Amino acid sequence: MKSKPMLLKKNLGNAGSKEKRTIGLIGVNRGAGVTYTGMLLAHYFGTDKRINTAFLECNSHMDFERLQNAYEWCKEDVKSFCFDRITYFKQVESYEISEILSDDYGYYILDFGTDFSEWEDEFLRCGTKIIIGDRAIWNQSKAEELIKSLDNIKGSRTWTYMIPCADNSVLRGISHKTDRSFVSIPYEPDPTLLSKETHKLFMRLFG
Repeated sequence: MKSKPMLLKKNLGNAGSKEKRTIGLIGVNRGAGVTYTGMLLAHYFGTDKRINTAFLECNSHMDFERLQNAYEWCKEDVKSFCFDRITYFKQVESYEISEILSDDYGYYILDFGTDFSEWEDEFLRCGTKIIIGDRAIWNQSKAEELIKSLDNIKGSRTWTYMIPCADNSVLRGISHKTDRSFVSIPYEPDPTLLSKETHKLFMRLFG
């Protein structure tokens, strides 16, 4: 029987971060790529930048359970699993968020799935807010609907809007329809291993 792949550590020193930062992600629909984007960010901060990073599953999609089963991890328990400087927290309830935020992490990435109405307050408390759109033409109306509902929220135009694996025509079309500037997230065959292109994009967006 073929064993599960073991994630490879990068020995890049022990850089850290004293400032706690929170990043919230909301998708316009299931399958848009919220967890994919969150994984890329977690491994950017945790593996590439060597900052203790917490990745919270604040939804009921069970994607983290599938991730846990797909790889071998450094440490696992009922509620979380770890690799290097990244800790994945499964099925986080709203009352558990404050306790996790009091822990010793430099970055907290919160995957709110697609339910903006349920998680609006927690999402708005995040320092960085990211809306994940879908590159499929038939799902772009959902992005339009969500973004239109955000017009009455102060500062929503300055949020980050992203679409995984979108080409320039998709970006131009959705940006025109929503009056928001979208950026494309490169495709990564393994979201735990970032390409130079993705690293460069995140460096430009998040430092």
